[in-house]
Amino acid sequence: MKNRILPVFIPFAGCRQRCVYCSQSSITGHTSTEILTSAERQISEYLGISGKWDELAYYGGSFTCLSGELQQRLYGLAHEHGFTKLRFSTSPDCVTDENMAMAKANGVETVEIGVQSLDDEVLRLNRRPCGAAETLDALRTARKHITKISAQIMTGMYGENFYSFDGTVNELVAVRPDYVRIYPCVVLKDTELYGLWRSGDHVPLPLAETLARCAYGLILFEAAGIEVIRIGLQDSESMKEQIAAGEYHPAIGDMAKTIAVAIWLGLGHNLVLDKKYINTAYGYNGYNREACENRLTIKEGSQPDIRRICRGITEIEDHKRYIQRQAAFHAQRLVCSTHNG
Repeated sequence: MKNRILPVFIPFAGCRQRCVYCSQSSITGHTSTEILTSAERQISEYLGISGKWDELAYYGGSFTCLSGELQQRLYGLAHEHGFTKLRFSTSPDCVTDENMAMAKANGVETVEIGVQSLDDEVLRLNRRPCGAAETLDALRTARKHITKISAQIMTGMYGENFYSFDGTVNELVAVRPDYVRIYPCVVLKDTELYGLWRSGDHVPLPLAETLARCAYGLILFEAAGIEVIRIGLQDSESMKEQIAAGEYHPAIGDMAKTIAVAIWLGLGHNLVLDKKYINTAYGYNGYNREACENRLTIKEGSQPDIRRICRGITEIEDHKRYIQRQAAFHAQRLVCSTHNG
């Protein structure tokens, strides 16, 4: 059964500095009272819709960069509403044995850490609060105390290329978080990145290249037993209004999985699925329909297994170079077929 998470957004609360891709208007001071009032309102609104929630999550800010007193009050707020299972997102520069122990004592079972990149030059250019070594230490520290660890990474950051993205993927595979989220970097209005884009210093990735990197990361993470729980930004009108440049596609996660299946089929493998999952096999915009004609067997009760598919792909010789080439090939074709369709 799917875990039902009640999300409470505390946007940028606790953030100590402004990264180049973050909006200036977002990095504004919020008092403890304002944060608590907003959290209380959001919890009440969601509980008014449904009382059936398994977990409460504090998203959008750097939770452990908040004062210890405010952290404890936010834990207390969750407990007052009957939540015993919690999660939050935070920045790697604010992960310590002390605050992880406090998190565990308050029922936190998952901590999501904003890694973004593990290339020191990319981190420096994007004004991230710490380097790769400190970020990796934060992941290891959290792992000592918390049941599940998630890493949030980006692709298409200022100064990043495929090889720095690949390095980030490799480093994370070695550390073995339980989950990963992959977010394409877009240029938002009122950011330093917006100025870099206007001056020509930053060139956002085309959609096909963004998609290829997301598919590449998906395959390597899932093959290593690391669940990719999200690819792409949250789809909302407010987000669309803020984007000045960079490729934003609400279905990029489905498109990345479509590419993984396409590569699997291209290696001569078959798919065995219940008929209700046929559209999953065909993929986004029916991209894999033709390839499935002689490679799809209908079997009642059989479900899609993206991890098995990804592991199978990585079993071939020189798999990383092959995946890179094939992901780029299928991403370009998929984007073209989508636009032409």
